[in-house]
Amino acid sequence: MENKNTLFLVPVGLSETSFDWYLPHNVLKTIHSLNHFIAENAKTARHFLKFIQHPTPIQNIEIFELNKHDAASQMGELKTLLQINKTIGLMSEAGLPCIADPGTQIVKLAHEMDIKVRPLTGPSSILLALVASGLSGQNFKFTGYIPSKPIERKSMLQKMEMESALTTQLFIETPYRNDALLNDLCAILKPQTMLLIAINLTDESENITCKPISWWRVHKQTIGKVPCLFGIGS
Repeated sequence: MENKNTLFLVPVGLSETSFDWYLPHNVLKTIHSLNHFIAENAKTARHFLKFIQHPTPIQNIEIFELNKHDAASQMGELKTLLQINKTIGLMSEAGLPCIADPGTQIVKLAHEMDIKVRPLTGPSSILLALVASGLSGQNFKFTGYIPSKPIERKSMLQKMEMESALTTQLFIETPYRNDALLNDLCAILKPQTMLLIAINLTDESENITCKPISWWRVHKQTIGKVPCLFGIGS
C-alpha cells in the first residue's frame, strides 16, 4: 500500500465571496484536515483559514512563511517540513498555487523527495477570465506583468499583439497602474484587436468585457486599483 507523505496544493479565494462558490465539499474537508501549511504570507493565510472556518484554533496551526525573494535559502527547512509532516498544504496569496506564484520550487522539491503532490480544485483567475472571454482557449499564453518603462512596454505589447493572431495573450498589471495600461493598450494596439478586461473575478462586482480596441477607444473606462486580468486576441 502506498504510504507517502503528501503535499496538497490549496486553492485560496480571489475575493471575499462565500467559499461555497469555489470550494467543493471534499476539497474543503481536506483543507480542514490539514494543520501544517507553507504560505507566502502567514497573516493572509490565517485570514483565509479563519474565513473557511477551519476547525483547529488558528493559533494551533503551523504556517511556514515562504521568502518569495529567496526561497532557495529555505530549502533545508522546507525539506525537513516535507519529511516530518504526513500531510502539508501549500497556499498561494490568491487562486491556485504555482501560477504566477513562487510555490513551484516547493512542488519541485516534493517530486525530488518522492513526496506525493495533490492539486485541489479551486479558482484560477487566468482560466476563469479566459473561458469567459470568447478568445481562443486552444492556444494561450500567460505572460505575467508587463514592463513599466514606456519603450519596453510598447515593444512588448506590439510583440504580444502579433502573437495573439495564433495564441491568446493573457497578462496582469499592478493595480495602481491598471488605467495607465488600458490607455497604452488603446493607443498602441490596432483597432480590430480584441481586448479582454476581467475585473474582481468571483466577487459580486465582477465585470468581464471583451471588445475590439476601437470599442474601448470610444467607451472610456476607469478600472481603478482592483484585481484585473487583461487579454488580447484576434
